[in-house]
Amino acid sequence: MRGFSQSITYLRESPPTRRIDAIRERLKRESRDIINLSAGQPGLPPPIEVRSLLAKQLVEENSMELYGYTPSQGILELREAVSEDLKRLGGINIDPGNIVIITGGQEGMFATFMTILNPGDEVILLDPTYFGYKPIIEYFGGRIKRLGLRMDDGFRIDIEKLKELVTNRTKALVIVSPDNPTGNIIDRDTAKAIADLARDENFWIISDEAYRTLIYEGEHTYMYRYAPDNVISINTFSKDPGIPGWRLGFIYGPSDAIPKLKLAAEEMTYCPPVIAQKFVSMYLRSEARMKHMRYIVEEYRSRRDAAIESLRNYLPEARFIVPRGSMFVFADLSNYISNSEKFAEVLLEKFGVTVIPGTYFSDIYKSAIRISFVVENADRIRLGIKRIHDAINEYGKSL
Repeated sequence: MRGFSQSITYLRESPPTRRIDAIRERLKRESRDIINLSAGQPGLPPPIEVRSLLAKQLVEENSMELYGYTPSQGILELREAVSEDLKRLGGINIDPGNIVIITGGQEGMFATFMTILNPGDEVILLDPTYFGYKPIIEYFGGRIKRLGLRMDDGFRIDIEKLKELVTNRTKALVIVSPDNPTGNIIDRDTAKAIADLARDENFWIISDEAYRTLIYEGEHTYMYRYAPDNVISINTFSKDPGIPGWRLGFIYGPSDAIPKLKLAAEEMTYCPPVIAQKFVSMYLRSEARMKHMRYIVEEYRSRRDAAIESLRNYLPEARFIVPRGSMFVFADLSNYISNSEKFAEVLLEKFGVTVIPGTYFSDIYKSAIRISFVVENADRIRLGIKRIHDAINEYGKSL
């Protein structure tokens, strides 16, 4: 019988941000000046020292080493480098055998839920949180329960309210820290309380660490430290060193989960791209690694500060917390607009600025927008936020 899987209906044609990207590219072809405050990818390339090393190897290597298949779990050299890096930055000891190299964080998310979910299992998502998890969970038959977070409370996780959501069907809790879209960071006490609950109630913590090196104040808390048997951590190299188009990341977790995660990833892409694996191996073990990390954090902090200053100047009734990590400010514009999706479309089409509507991340903050501060320089960020002010002045009451 000819037909299609009912599950495929849970997957959108593309992530919502790609729709914004498509409109932006069309307007750019029309020679419009588009200020990009929407993209979740870096505005700074990897260090030239490492790019030069890879270029030299590409020219001089005459074997198939840079062009062939690799082990589906990833090359040992890279897994060892990742293990060393986790020890250096986080003080956690992860055996290279408990690391799976993946073709980007999106594959890591898909492989993780392919591995752990059965139809009817419950997964707790925060609200707001990254929009990519919902369709994947629903594709595998999972049921989503949301824990609402309050901006007035700094998007703090209320452990007692979390406990109320946990049932005997709870399979996992997803934590993104530093967070996309809010930039909030889980503190140690909260991490410990969540870990205790996961052990007591026997559910997984899916720890999304995509922005773990982009910290402006405070520090990243590694959930794995507090519940190693219950934590699967998803990481990407799209943010640091900044190779989103090369599609590379890694998962680490307990030894009973790793073989299954490896098989899931293997069925999707067979093996990660070898050129990206070689590049990141060089990067993590180079003298440029820590220098580059300090450089991008300093630069992105200055751009964040420009965004915060401009929001306060041009949109004094906007509500937000100053992000301590990641790439974004999540600004509630409910004092100005009511529909963030309509506003984002008008802002792009009429004023040439891209932002992401808050409805993509939240059922609560329908008048919020996510502003990226890493793609454009500080002057362009200021101009973009001024254009947001102009758009509100002209169209705000109708939106």
